Amino acid sequence: MRFPYIRRLGAGLAALALAVGVAACSSGSSSSGTPTSGTSGSPEMTNVKVGILSASDDAPVLLAIKQGFFRQQGLNVSYTIMPSTNASTALLQSHTIQFAIMNYVGMFQQEKAFPGLNLRIIADNVQTSPGLFDFMVAKDSKIKTLADLKGKKLSVPSAGVFSFPQLSLDVLGKPYGVNAGSVTDIAIPFPSAPQALASGKVDAAFTTEPFITIMEQTTGARVLVDMLSGPLAGFPVSAWGTTQYYTQHDPKTVAAFARAIQEATRYAAANPQAVRQVLPTFIKGMKPALASVIVLPTFNTSLSLTRMQRVASSMESFGQLSASFVKTEVPAMYDPQT
Repeated sequence: MRFPYIRRLGAGLAALALAVGVAACSSGSSSSGTPTSGTSGSPEMTNVKVGILSASDDAPVLLAIKQGFFRQQGLNVSYTIMPSTNASTALLQSHTIQFAIMNYVGMFQQEKAFPGLNLRIIADNVQTSPGLFDFMVAKDSKIKTLADLKGKKLSVPSAGVFSFPQLSLDVLGKPYGVNAGSVTDIAIPFPSAPQALASGKVDAAFTTEPFITIMEQTTGARVLVDMLSGPLAGFPVSAWGTTQYYTQHDPKTVAAFARAIQEATRYAAANPQAVRQVLPTFIKGMKPALASVIVLPTFNTSLSLTRMQRVASSMESFGQLSASFVKTEVPAMYDPQT
């Protein structure tokens, strides 16, 4: 299906925010320190919440809690597990959370649909690594190439919106005559995708680690295509964001969060074993043995407007963004805090 609209915001914001719920996990750590001096000073807010996914690229939040990076900036941070990055829209607008992990494609799509949302990207997070995002099919599936996906059911974290799985299918499926409109999207969170594929509820699954390895080890599912190969090699995936409301009303808090998460991202890039050790603490069903073998993302340590524009330009080429949006709105969303 195509995506001419995204559901309107309104009364549903509060309901979605309540449905997601907030995990009682905070940055209470034995490490202590004082907020960094300079442009931030003491943050306006001490207790803040961030929305994350059950995925390896969200590890910096857990590392920042464990290593005391948030506390050193004067913040006590708790997190909530979201079903998809698109859920951050409602949570940010309802002030249930102040920060969130965002995938670039979905973020641009949300900003286009709701101009008053005023998303701001304050720190980069990850770009693609080979094998990090795949289209998976069952062991005995007759689907052999992307061309075979025509008319099939595909599990994605959010249906009815154009996001990273749809863009990747447009890009990689072009030589095979398929695109995002060739499949029926079924909204299934990443942790539920292995069972959905094994039971035949869907014909293929868009997923990431650790669920790729879980599927391979438990059901013998196989990779149909590595989405992050060819034209999508090194493609920017996710970043840390907030809204203009917080950058204007709580600028010191935003700057403090950005410093802490950037330090955590640098730490993750330099210490992959630490990333593997923290994954079982927030990904349900993740065992240390599994965490030791999955593919990890490439953590980016600095925010780049050029990388943001690479994503936006790809979306423009498939008619998902206008040239004026790429020229004016994308730079407006770029808000590095360093």
